[in-house]
Amino acid sequence: MQLDVAKYPVGIDIQVRNLLPHVMSNGITMVGLYGIGGMGKTTLAKALYNKIADDFEGCCFLPNIREASNQYGGLVQLQRELLREILVDDSIKVSNLPRGVTIIRNRLYSKKILLILDDVDTREQLQALVGGHDWFGHGSKVIATTRNKQLLVTHGFDKMQSVVGLDYDEALELFSWHCFRNSHPLNDYLELSKRAVDYCKGLPLALEVLGSFLHSIDDPFNFKRILDEYEKYYLDKEIQDSLRISYDGLEDEGITKLMNLSLLTIGRFNRVEMHDIIQQMGRTIHLSETSKSHKRKRLLIKDDAMNVLKGNKEARAVKVIKFNFPKPTELDIDSRAFEKVKNLVVLEVGNATSSKSTTLEYLPSSLRWMNWPQFPFSSLPPTYTMENLVELKLPYSSIKHFGQGYMSCERLKEINLTDSNFLVEIPDLSTAINLKYLDLVGCENLVKVHESIGSLNKLVALHLSSSVKGFEQFPSHLKLKSLKFLSMKNCRIDEWCPQFSEEMKSIEYLSIGYSIVTHQLSPTIGYLTSLKHLTLYYCKELTTLPSTIYRLSNLTSLIVLDSDLSTFPSLNHPSLPSSLFYLTKLRLVGCKITNLDFLETIVYVAPSLKELDLSENNFCRLPSCIINFKSLKYLYTMDCELLEEISKVPEGVICTSAAGCKSLARFPDNLADFISCGNSAECCKGGELKQLVLMNCDIPDWYRYKSMNDSLTFFLPADYPSWKWKALFAPCVKFEVTNDDWFQKLECKVFINDIQVWSSEEVYPNQKERSGMFGKVSPGEYMWLIVLDPHTHFRIIFR
Repeated sequence: MQLDVAKYPVGIDIQVRNLLPHVMSNGITMVGLYGIGGMGKTTLAKALYNKIADDFEGCCFLPNIREASNQYGGLVQLQRELLREILVDDSIKVSNLPRGVTIIRNRLYSKKILLILDDVDTREQLQALVGGHDWFGHGSKVIATTRNKQLLVTHGFDKMQSVVGLDYDEALELFSWHCFRNSHPLNDYLELSKRAVDYCKGLPLALEVLGSFLHSIDDPFNFKRILDEYEKYYLDKEIQDSLRISYDGLEDEGITKLMNLSLLTIGRFNRVEMHDIIQQMGRTIHLSETSKSHKRKRLLIKDDAMNVLKGNKEARAVKVIKFNFPKPTELDIDSRAFEKVKNLVVLEVGNATSSKSTTLEYLPSSLRWMNWPQFPFSSLPPTYTMENLVELKLPYSSIKHFGQGYMSCERLKEINLTDSNFLVEIPDLSTAINLKYLDLVGCENLVKVHESIGSLNKLVALHLSSSVKGFEQFPSHLKLKSLKFLSMKNCRIDEWCPQFSEEMKSIEYLSIGYSIVTHQLSPTIGYLTSLKHLTLYYCKELTTLPSTIYRLSNLTSLIVLDSDLSTFPSLNHPSLPSSLFYLTKLRLVGCKITNLDFLETIVYVAPSLKELDLSENNFCRLPSCIINFKSLKYLYTMDCELLEEISKVPEGVICTSAAGCKSLARFPDNLADFISCGNSAECCKGGELKQLVLMNCDIPDWYRYKSMNDSLTFFLPADYPSWKWKALFAPCVKFEVTNDDWFQKLECKVFINDIQVWSSEEVYPNQKERSGMFGKVSPGEYMWLIVLDPHTHFRIIFR
């Protein structure tokens, strides 16, 4: 998915080109972009993401980390978002920061990923999200934006790039686009435009705001008058002062216009966003307007908010209450405290984890946006109506029931009740005709979901969990024509099976986990023709998939993990080849597969397959058709204890692992071809390297240089032909794992003339969790062979 960069991306392309050599160097690279606010760090990071994202196995852009991490459980939520985006797995649950660190390291250390962290401001954030280079696979790139260069230095970033302002010509062009909707000023405004550019001093945010503000000025006289007012301030004033002038010069209707022009933007998922500098300016202006809390429109400081809620005066002016307690705190307010703010529109409370009042008896019907993590009450007020509510966010809440307000909620667009463990029922939401997002993940006591949920025509994302008892009530048919994301966890589907309708043409992601699916999914899954990612994990009693799976012509990823799957459906219409043409990833891991004859069908219908993972199954051999997967890059058969041989590695494969295959006793017949095939350089381009892991095999006899120690040194003649360094270089290591090994790390480094030219490491945490190229790392003898990109070491000057 491409990120929205900027309406007028002046000067961005050249900055991206200048940054690419540092970002795309070999190995794992961490690059920091630093500079003052408004300089364009985020814009540059987005443009860079769009430029290189296709080169990685997984990508994630985490915006506004400074702000997000200040919310309750913010860093944990960021860890979960990182994992979900990169692994395309909505089922991932992170309970705390240390657990999140462990999951990130275990799941991503062998993957080539792109991760961009926007607006980092503490070391804790970096430690929670990108602890070190060894967290990610070879070729991974981490890019962070920050205002604090020292933060990057302390954390050990490889490259730190200062983001500076635009040069004069670029600044004039950017200003002109925002002011005149043209690449250059109108003739009558040239000199005035130059004055404006001089004032903004190359700062993109200032150029955007001032240009957008002046866009509505239609004569040079007023244009000059406004510039004169700006220039009353010193040119070296901070940008907040210049923005303050824009605000002070506006009438009420002008404020709305300026918001539409420049202060507000539409970001990812159609969210309204505002630059943090402008937010801070607004807060400063607001606090200076009056010292009386009950007369303010916005209560953004805890003490001000509590004074109003606990006081005796009505506060009809208050539209916004938004504050956080510094630590989990009992809320000391009356059950009808919100009667004092009857015109309240926005309510956000953080770290109020309990209340002296056992019930909340009043909320104003004017409320449009409510975000209260750890909401301490069991229900919304019985008299509260949701007629104006647009977003309801109560994660980690104590809520059991909705109350009666849901009977009129036409404007409601989002409900987030994640990890609300007391919730038992989702009521009739048939009036929520505009609902787009319903998130019920982690609601472990949920047993009733009303039939109306299956007919919400504007619903885009539905994530839910049930209790271990299973659902007592659930929609028998899903007719969600706008739905794109559906994930179900801990859902017992033995008594019912979701029936998908032909209307569901929009769904792209379907994930079912920790669920009982009797025999197979409903054949109606074939109606989901836009589906791209299908994930089934821990689905007991799921023995096969319906043959209609072959109708999913847009499917790119099919993953079945730790389920009872024993076979794959036969192809009913062999006259329709390549029905899964876009399928690039097929993972059937931890199932009960004993026969791989179905791969003959997969070769036929999925010619673009790049990754095939058959780990932890019970088959004895790979069929001969395996060599017919012409696009295959990754082949994994880890911990298949009955596998006796891999006769050949398909041509073009980069990585293959048979770790944990205890019955394996010999090399593939074409091992030499795997190392030295003619297209190896092509295979290795982009920082990827070829790897092979086998069990019970000695290092091949034809290796010239060997050692029984943990290092190997050899010398080449001074007149050794330099052209031979273009040949492939393939270090190989043999090692043993015992039952006593725990959190071991295997590292391979290559030095030439005492210069480290390459390194890689594999971490295996224990013998229960899967870990990259080594699976569950069961006891035994391993052989790890690595084929290096020839250009990795050919750049070294030899003496």
